Order: sequence, then structure tokens, then C-alpha cells
Amino acid sequence: MLEDIKNAKKSIYLESFILTDDRRTHEFFKTIKEKARAGLKVKIIMDRIGGWWGSINEGEFGEAGVEILIFTHWFHSSHRKVLIVDEEVAYLGGVNISGQYAKWIDLQVRLTGFLVRTILRSFSRVYELSGGKDPMILGVRKRRGLFKAQIVLYKAKIWFLENWPFKGRSRLRAYYKKKCREAKHKIVIATPYFIPHRWLVKLLREAAHRGVRVEVIIPEETDVRIVDIAHRVFAKKLAVFINFFFIPEMNHAKVLLIDDREGLVGSNNIDARSFDFQLEASVVFRRKDMVGDLRQILERWEKMAVPLGKVNPYDKWYHKIIKLLIKLLQPLL
Repeated sequence: MLEDIKNAKKSIYLESFILTDDRRTHEFFKTIKEKARAGLKVKIIMDRIGGWWGSINEGEFGEAGVEILIFTHWFHSSHRKVLIVDEEVAYLGGVNISGQYAKWIDLQVRLTGFLVRTILRSFSRVYELSGGKDPMILGVRKRRGLFKAQIVLYKAKIWFLENWPFKGRSRLRAYYKKKCREAKHKIVIATPYFIPHRWLVKLLREAAHRGVRVEVIIPEETDVRIVDIAHRVFAKKLAVFINFFFIPEMNHAKVLLIDDREGLVGSNNIDARSFDFQLEASVVFRRKDMVGDLRQILERWEKMAVPLGKVNPYDKWYHKIIKLLIKLLQPLL
């Protein structure tokens, strides 16, 4: 990402849930400001809630010529992580730009070609919702695209999936439902936060009863203690039909792989917030090289894994209260 920013000639558009200018990320943000001073169009969108964990000097960026916008929309937030350079290269996945996450395992996809136009249009919508007024960015949705036949052929291999819950476009939920129902051999989910909706648990159970092997890869320890307890609650309850893999390191990647044929990498966790309340951005692909790479990554993580029986059970007296709260608040977590 830094290398593409250094080579940028026209524009840099960055959208992230958390942005922190610290010792590890300083060169990244310094380069962005230098590009803005050199005359490039630079736009940054931060989420209001994510801003509680992040910290950048908005005054310094403004003086350099960077337009910074804050996404805020009642109970909804933008959990997306998107970078677009020169409207030709795009990145998306799970990576927040903050030094405190530098040691985490994570996954990001670099994209070129037609799909970048689609991601750019999506960025334009979030830009407008965040109060952006630049007519060049607002106008990208009016630009002529490719013919429908070309788009269909392209989407046969790779396409962009976005989640807009407050616009009535919960495409993420629809996609997971469809793929879990269609799975014939194997479903693999990797997520840092596994607090599944009842509908997803039901679909995974039904898939397992059809003979589909269901695997869930989660961290042994996350950055949120209540999530660690929730992972143990769900793992013990669902282990009869889900094979759980606990990674010793913090794994922040968000992945779905169906039958070793179709993969998804994006920003969504397996929880109610991602499916029902947050803007999310993912890339879905059937390209054999991408699916093969993803399968190798997941296999490597599984080899690192600790079995459920060797994971700290967290069976202290007050955990029973926390377990009850998790069950009650599950639709909102």
C-alpha cells in the first residue's frame, strides 16, 4: 500500500475504520501529506466510532491539502477498509492503519482493472454520505462503464460485494445465506470475532447434516476479553457440527471459502454489527489462482491451531453471568 502511494500521480482515496498516526505508521501518513502538498487529490474518510480508537492530527492533514471527512449515521458505522490510488489500484480487506495492530495476522487484497471502477463508485457514495462536495468524486457514478456483457464475464471470476444495511441492501447476509445453502463439501470461515446470528448457526448446522464439513478459524486470544469468553461459549455449544481452530496469534482476517471454489475476503466479522449495522466491503472471487492462494493460507493457519480441549476454558464464577449476557445481547453484538 505504501509503495503504491509513493508512486501515486493523481489521487489517493483512503477509507478506514481506524487510523492512527504513530511510530509504525508515521511514514505512511507522512507520504500521504507529501503527495497532497505536491498537488494530488487526497481524500480520507474516517468512521466516527472507529475514531475513538484512532488518532491523527486533522489540522496537519488539512494544512497539507488533505480533505478529511467523518462518517456518522446514527446507529450505523463504516467498518470498511479501502484504499484507491490513481483510480487504477484498489486495496480492501481487514487492515486498519494503526501501529498497535502491526503484529496481528491480517489479509488485504490488491486489485486492478475494471473492479477498481466499481470500488471507486462505492467510495463516492460513502464520500457523499460523509458530507463530501468535490464534484469530480461525486461524478464518478455518472461515468460510462463497460458493456453489460463485459461486466457479466468479469463477474464470473471476481466481483465487489458491499453491505449498506441502512439503505436496505444487506447483501452480505444474502450472500452468506446463499453460499451456505449451496455448499456441497466444505465451508471455511476465518474471523477475529465469532458471535454468529441464529440464522447463520442454523444454516451451518443444516450444511453439516448434508455432509458438508464446516470449519471456523478464530484467535485463541483477541483484544476484547468478552469476545474470548463468547468464543468458548459458542465453540462448546457448536462443536458437535463445527470444527473449531484456535490460532495462538491474533488473527484479524475476515474470510469465507466455499467448496475450495469460491472465496471472500473483506472487512466483515461474524457478528450482528457487521451484518445488520455496518457498511462493509468485500471482494468475492472464483479465479483459480486466488482461490488456491486463499486455500493455502487457511491450511497454514489450521496447522498453527490449538484444539478446543487445550484452550483456556475461562470457567470463573462471573463468566456464567457474562455467558448469559452474551446470549441475551447476541442479536446486537
